[in-house]
Amino acid sequence: MGQALDAWAAAYNDQDFDRSGALYTPDVPYACAAFGLAFTGRDAFVAHVKEYAAAVPDRRMTVRRIIPNGEAVAAEFDFAGTSSGVQPALPPKGEPVRTGFCTVLELHDGQITSQTDYVGGAR
Repeated sequence: MGQALDAWAAAYNDQDFDRSGALYTPDVPYACAAFGLAFTGRDAFVAHVKEYAAAVPDRRMTVRRIIPNGEAVAAEFDFAGTSSGVQPALPPKGEPVRTGFCTVLELHDGQITSQTDYVGGAR
């Protein structure tokens, strides 16, 4: 369980979109209610990650806590980077972007079959 989460976070931090996408099933559902996001599919998820990579190009996730539960895992992260100014919901260009969030991943046969993100306040 921890290896899958480590691979997931490393691919995200490395901005390796192919490696990140390979961790997901083709029909993976994704949701983040705080931002009104909900879609299905690996390609849609990778496009979403690319969008945020453009918005915060130096972004980094740091794992704070992992809570495994069978074929699911919850992970608490800190997110930090600098806004590129392309995303209106984020601070202006050059300003820091910091938040805490929790991701719940469901896994089967080593692939992510579902992801739900819960975003907290600034850290």
